[in-house]
Amino acid sequence: MRINPPGPTFDPADLVIRPVAGSDLPALEWDGEYTKYRRMYANLHRNTKTGRTLMWMIETPQGDLVGQAFVMLSSNEREAADGISRAYVFAFRVKPEWRNLGVGTRLMRFVEADLVKRGFTYITLNVARDNPGARRLYERLGYQVTGTKPGIWSFKDHQGIIQHVEEPAWRMIKQLRKD
Repeated sequence: MRINPPGPTFDPADLVIRPVAGSDLPALEWDGEYTKYRRMYANLHRNTKTGRTLMWMIETPQGDLVGQAFVMLSSNEREAADGISRAYVFAFRVKPEWRNLGVGTRLMRFVEADLVKRGFTYITLNVARDNPGARRLYERLGYQVTGTKPGIWSFKDHQGIIQHVEEPAWRMIKQLRKD
């Protein structure tokens, strides 16, 4: 379901940021655009119960999803998320009609503040090389490119078919607080 874009008096502070509940998982498919990730989202949501993953959504006061951010607190790739000082943000999205209005900035600052409360020092992320707008957002928020990642990964889609992905990316990092 498409929601109306914000009006001229829109303030990102009016949006609500909250953890994703199980009943929210269908909304994360973004009207079919991300249905292929249905199984992955369900697995990630199960991982929220063990404290390995965080799933956040940002919505209008009426409950319409406008963005999301997932955080891996602990990963097999320790350079990305080690469960102690380094966390990894992924699936950071804002619906197109809500971009360039401060929504992404508000959501990322929320995620960063939450990670500081949890004792994390660094936040890492990958941004697709073909997404210069997202890279500009992250750089404006203080993230620095530390290298590249081939972005080769696989997942089982909603029909149980393994999908292979290649998304060349920039690895970025930000220090949230001094050690």
